[in-house]
Amino acid sequence: MDKQTKETIEKLKKEKQYDKIYEQFGNEAYRKNIPKRLRKQELKKLKQERKYFDIYNKYGTAEYEKVLIKAMYEERKENKGILNASLWRIKENIRNATKNLLIVTTGTLLLAPPSIVVTGAQYVKEETEKNRIAYSKEIEDYNTKIEEYAKKVNSMNLSDAEIFMKVMKDMWENIEGYGVPKRDITGFLELDLATEEGVGVCRNMATDVAKKLNAINPKYNARTMVVMLGEEGKYTCANIEQKIVKNDANANNQEEKDDKMIDKILEKTFGNHMVTLVDEPEDNLILVLDPTNPGIGIYKDGEITMLNSDNENGLKFEAKEYSTSFMTKGGLENISGVIEDYARSFEKSKLSPKEIENKYGLKAQNHILDKMKEKDTFIRSLEVKLDNETIYRSQNYKEEQKTKEKEMGQDENER
Repeated sequence: MDKQTKETIEKLKKEKQYDKIYEQFGNEAYRKNIPKRLRKQELKKLKQERKYFDIYNKYGTAEYEKVLIKAMYEERKENKGILNASLWRIKENIRNATKNLLIVTTGTLLLAPPSIVVTGAQYVKEETEKNRIAYSKEIEDYNTKIEEYAKKVNSMNLSDAEIFMKVMKDMWENIEGYGVPKRDITGFLELDLATEEGVGVCRNMATDVAKKLNAINPKYNARTMVVMLGEEGKYTCANIEQKIVKNDANANNQEEKDDKMIDKILEKTFGNHMVTLVDEPEDNLILVLDPTNPGIGIYKDGEITMLNSDNENGLKFEAKEYSTSFMTKGGLENISGVIEDYARSFEKSKLSPKEIENKYGLKAQNHILDKMKEKDTFIRSLEVKLDNETIYRSQNYKEEQKTKEKEMGQDENER
């Protein structure tokens, strides 16, 4: 930039003729010389007036894309719902960040996106409070239902392991099955599974099981944790029947098929599966329940070991709660529980590895389920027996009534 140009720009700047700087010397000189306060004011005005072309010309591609994403987010929120819009916005922000830093081409995520995560935390808090009011009746009905369920379970005198298996089994038996949730209400994911027509995925199931366990016994301190579920490895589910709901082909979001690489990057950072953590003070253990793929594991030394995974080539579950606690827990103020879980996972258990396997392993899980099945069969047979006896008595009563009426008729005739 020559001396005369500098002097002209300086003169226009003193006269506060910033638009003339833009017209004569371009957007770079304009952005450099306009005061920050005025730049914010003008950007706000241009956004409100939807003058995106002017934003692009004056402030460049980065600011334009930021504004455009927000505008598209608002439109998507209106048409497809806020959760869909928020996930899309996270993807778009990561897409732009990775594009600028060539992360997509390397296939690895080289930075954590704190601004996106903080936005997600704020979103979770705001939406949860809105939904608490909007769905107050459904929340109340759900809570009443699980309180009644808790009373019933507590009357059965079950061990902790039996309770864990029963709650997972009952969840599957009392919903339509696994599939794309119809509502996915932020802060109240369990509501998708509140009825027999309920359909949900891991986040709905893990949340539902956690709520029920806390109603049964607060000592469980049941909470959810996001994990990265491996793509390969042997894993055997406990003998609980899983029902898969076939969703409409369009429900498998065409956009997700177009965003596979972004999804993979997101998964590596944020995880792809949700499980339920449970405290077991008697054994000094943090147990991991996977309601979606019914099974039990332990959270030990900062790592998850599922007892349903094969010892040699088992499916891996990697804890991702640090990455997602901002979003799933609602921000930094709630991360203390995550840190506490991690620290406690290094404490010595009261059980040896063999004792843990004997108490909570796949064989123990299926043994509990077999006992439950035998008990249910016995109860059903009693019910049938009682019903048959009632029917038999009813039929005898009718026959006796007919005989009495006949005898009474004969007596009348004789008189």
